[in-house]
Amino acid sequence: MISIKYEKINQYDVSIVLPSGYDPAKQYRTIYMHDGGNGAIQAMNYIDHLIITAQIEPLIIIGIVPIDRNNEYTPWEAPSLMPNTPNLGGQVKNYLDTIVHQIKPYIDTHYATNPAPSYTAIAGCSFGGLASIFASYYYPEVFHQYIVLSASFWYEDVLQYIRGEEVKRQGNTYIKPAVNRQNHHLYLYVGELEGIYRDSIQKNMVEATKKAYQELTKEDYLEGNLLFELNPEGTHDVCFFSQHFIRALRWLYGGGTHQED
Repeated sequence: MISIKYEKINQYDVSIVLPSGYDPAKQYRTIYMHDGGNGAIQAMNYIDHLIITAQIEPLIIIGIVPIDRNNEYTPWEAPSLMPNTPNLGGQVKNYLDTIVHQIKPYIDTHYATNPAPSYTAIAGCSFGGLASIFASYYYPEVFHQYIVLSASFWYEDVLQYIRGEEVKRQGNTYIKPAVNRQNHHLYLYVGELEGIYRDSIQKNMVEATKKAYQELTKEDYLEGNLLFELNPEGTHDVCFFSQHFIRALRWLYGGGTHQED
């Protein structure tokens, strides 16, 4: 059965989920997940089943618990959606730097990973999905697979950024870099009932995701390497995130067909 190790890495609480039959002499795929890996934790027994029955490749899941989520997962400062609470801090670049330069090297040193980008994924839900999208721009040479579930594309100026427009915030300028998507795979999901009970800018979740997808199709992903799925019953809830995390695993790693880049 699976086993879970717990580490403190650069002040972050990190869980490392090792597959059944984990062999330190092998080299496993890794998925780095925001929010402590909540989208996977809810489905861990089923993921274990898929690995044991060889329906997906064995892999290691690294769940990183946020310290200050609203700051760490957002790309630039923006007003809070809640009254009398601090602004959203816009520190995703620093957070991703920590994953790439502190957490990943530790994991690669202490566990049986294949550190190559073709064996390395990053995944997240909601704000964590937004952080994963920005990982694809800031660190495309580190991660080659992305699982983006109900990402917060409604966030102020994110669509403009993805369209390639210049974004100016708090005296800083943000411009989307040109990225070679030839070796990248992106799974994108949103539930069609997300946002319908929101009064804030979050009510635009579904429309914003569809617009983001249209822009992402222009980034030269190879045919078949960009998959967008909707769920007509899907609300903004971990039960749907987990279902579609499983679908992403099947798409990326089902049957051992995913090839090295």
